[in-house]
Amino acid sequence: MTLASHREGTTAAHRDGGVFRRRISPTERLYFRTREVSPPFLMHMVVHGVGVLDPDAVRRAVDLASAANPGARLVRDGDHWVDSGVAAAVRVVPGWTLDYAALEDDAVLNSPIGPTPDRTTEVLLLTGEQTTVVFRVFHGVMDGMGMRMWVEDVLRALRGLAPVGAPDPIADAELVARVGAPGRQTLVLPTYPAATGRGRQDPAASRWLLRHRTIHATGKGVVARISAILAAETGARSRFMVPVDLRRHDPALRSTGNLALPLFLDVAPGESWETVSARMRAGLQARTELNQLDNGGLSKFPAAAIRAVLRASNWLGARFNRNMVSATVSHMGRIDLDELAVPGWTPSTIRVLPQHSGAMPLLFGMLESRGRIELTVSCRNGAGIEPRLEALLDKITATLEAELAQQDSPVR
Repeated sequence: MTLASHREGTTAAHRDGGVFRRRISPTERLYFRTREVSPPFLMHMVVHGVGVLDPDAVRRAVDLASAANPGARLVRDGDHWVDSGVAAAVRVVPGWTLDYAALEDDAVLNSPIGPTPDRTTEVLLLTGEQTTVVFRVFHGVMDGMGMRMWVEDVLRALRGLAPVGAPDPIADAELVARVGAPGRQTLVLPTYPAATGRGRQDPAASRWLLRHRTIHATGKGVVARISAILAAETGARSRFMVPVDLRRHDPALRSTGNLALPLFLDVAPGESWETVSARMRAGLQARTELNQLDNGGLSKFPAAAIRAVLRASNWLGARFNRNMVSATVSHMGRIDLDELAVPGWTPSTIRVLPQHSGAMPLLFGMLESRGRIELTVSCRNGAGIEPRLEALLDKITATLEAELAQQDSPVR
């Protein structure tokens, strides 16, 4: 049976009676526990624009796009996600502007999804200095690329176009079962340092920082370049987790579910980005990300045990700078903002704000648009961490702008 024919059969079976339904994957089960340890465990996609948006028009667009992407309307039903039939609420926040100097303290970004605790997505319409749309997603129902698919369909509906849709009720476990894992899981141990170092956490302070940089350049090998910079700044062998979109194994697949598994990159200080990029390409060619589903079998543990492991990982990283990975470096591709323009409102910037994770010292999320890289990082906070993080982000920004400008220069 081909992947396409299997998908059609699965879709029909899971949409019997018109209800979209899929089993919660092991990855997603872990995310329930992570949300308890690192609330609210949300991904955000932020679209700033010039002009004005009508709240009712946004609600209609969210309704249309969510009907075509039922993964945006999921609620939990035991071991399954099921389409509630109710689109994400659109909440208008008058006069609110995001403060990129300290996003971790933003009251709106830190608020729970509403209007009820079982909801998994929400849309905010901020009417401050710029009219901004913020898409909020519990990571248990979507990965970053799934969120992007939903967001693009909402903006498509706002333009009066039909959403493309993502009707396939498939997440990582089912796809890996169909494609097959070619090798063994990578042994993951808390031995890797982060470039921001260690710092005892203050219970009265934010446990995570969320900071942003706009890099005025784009080009090839951005993930490899950042990984090389981080390893050099750490001064020790580092391990980076690079989320890989499993949809590449079935290009016809249309699902917003969690379909990303990690490619692990081990990098020594001083290694060139070209060397790191070649290692990354080799891992992708070998399809090693398919081996990493439920790595270590943690999702099978009782909830209390999972929470204990996550809290211990955070403590070990904060006190001794010993982490499962040095950082996650995620790139969600390039977006043409001109194609997202709607009557009366033109997007000027689009950014992804990664979720906080107690087990992760640094989690970088990137999007490219209009010749810029919009980079945001969630960082475990602690004594001395904030100035180190700011210096690190300045280093990454300056290095990428210099290297990528040289790459684009006609004079070699």
